[in-house]
Amino acid sequence: MAAVRPTCFCRPEILRKLKPSCVLAFFAPYPEYLAKRGIALPPDLDESFEFAPLGLVLASHRSDTPPQLVEDLELLAMLANSQSTFHFEEECQVIIKKLLEPDDSPADLAVKILRKASKIAWKEFDRQAIKCQRAFVSYSIAQGLPDLPVTGDRLNAVESLLGPWFGENARTSSCRVRAKEDADGIAFIVRHGDLLNRMGVIADDGSTASKLLRPERLDLIHFRKKSREWLISGVGSRIQDEYRKAFGLAFHGTPNALSSSRRYSLAPLLLGKTCLDYRSGPISFVELKSVTVEMPSGQQFVIKRGDVFAGLEEIRCPDMRLVEAVIALKIVGRRPQVKITIRPDHNTITGTANIPDVELWLEKTGFSTPNVPDALLDIA
Repeated sequence: MAAVRPTCFCRPEILRKLKPSCVLAFFAPYPEYLAKRGIALPPDLDESFEFAPLGLVLASHRSDTPPQLVEDLELLAMLANSQSTFHFEEECQVIIKKLLEPDDSPADLAVKILRKASKIAWKEFDRQAIKCQRAFVSYSIAQGLPDLPVTGDRLNAVESLLGPWFGENARTSSCRVRAKEDADGIAFIVRHGDLLNRMGVIADDGSTASKLLRPERLDLIHFRKKSREWLISGVGSRIQDEYRKAFGLAFHGTPNALSSSRRYSLAPLLLGKTCLDYRSGPISFVELKSVTVEMPSGQQFVIKRGDVFAGLEEIRCPDMRLVEAVIALKIVGRRPQVKITIRPDHNTITGTANIPDVELWLEKTGFSTPNVPDALLDIA
């Protein structure tokens, strides 16, 4: 389970940058809890207020800390940056125009959105959650089936299809599915309960107990319009299969619409360094970071030091199998490199979600091929 960690808003100097009205608005739901921790926010809060004690409270969560306060602080930390503010102004102009005042900082605007337009806050959460690293399994759509548009009824249908399976398999019978659509495709976020986790906990008075907790999990599903490819995350083949059937039925009319695509390949690596030479759009640099090789004996080697291509040539032999490769790409305008991991045997790829230039690079270099359903490959 993920640990609850203090956010930047436990720092007095960060809290002091918020307008007094925004401080009061943010903590308005929690007066009883703050009072128990010795904090009383005056209604005429001004710059003379000492924020250090409040910061200490926010930095040291206890067993009686309201879970909603923890969630609010994490959302606020995520929303209170200039990039989020840019997206707010671009996509939610009418509401932002009503809320934003000339002297508002990004954090002030984030508080107002959280308290007065929470749907926008969760929309931004979804936008950033979509970028999370996941291992995606690739699926193709059977020929001749339609692509049905996203509607509230279809999202509800997916929830109704998935909920019973989650309930019957020791999760929760309810799940929530949201969609975010852009020019390149549709991203779906599935929030559901995971398997129960028993943890030993210690209370503030030193007493210990064992508690059953149900972690929350986010799974991501991407539909790429151009290639008509579905990329589905989710731990375990059973969940994968439920997603395959539910999204196939809701958006293509049949639970058997999607099948494994066998789309990805590491064969270009056998051609040497030249396989990385192609440049697409803003991609300025490409490097093979590591490759996992299985020898005819079944023994596996990971080559990740020095010249990986040279190391690959040293052990190259007939019937050698490339199991996994990690490739780093430098994209203009992105500070960190984008690392993608390709595992053809599992038909999985990690790190390419919502990066069209990377998708084009994979196709042009031969690491991905046009989507062809398994059934057609078997016939061929």
